[in-house]
Amino acid sequence: MLQLKNRISCTALAAVVVCGMAACAMGPRKSEAQLQEDKDTASRVQVALNTDRELFARHITVRADSGVVTLGGYAWTPEELESAVQDAGSVSGVVKVVDRIEVDRGAISDSQVTR
Repeated sequence: MLQLKNRISCTALAAVVVCGMAACAMGPRKSEAQLQEDKDTASRVQVALNTDRELFARHITVRADSGVVTLGGYAWTPEELESAVQDAGSVSGVVKVVDRIEVDRGAISDSQVTR
């Protein structure tokens, strides 16, 4: 019986610790103004990427969180990847750029199809 109580106590303690860690990891909820600012920042970065005539940005995704912009998706060349990171970093309100872009090694870099 004592072993059963110990198991229940340990399980309950583990559940409390896991729930507490999850609550800390989530942090406080953002206000509507903060969510809108993130959306505006992502939009400004997307515009900057799309207006760069040397960059095919159709396959690049943008996410913003409190000034930290995460770029994902694909670029055709390493130079395009670098250009996307520089373009994003030049946008007002961006404090950091996280690069999650992959270079599509199978792409034809100078084809009319890819432009």
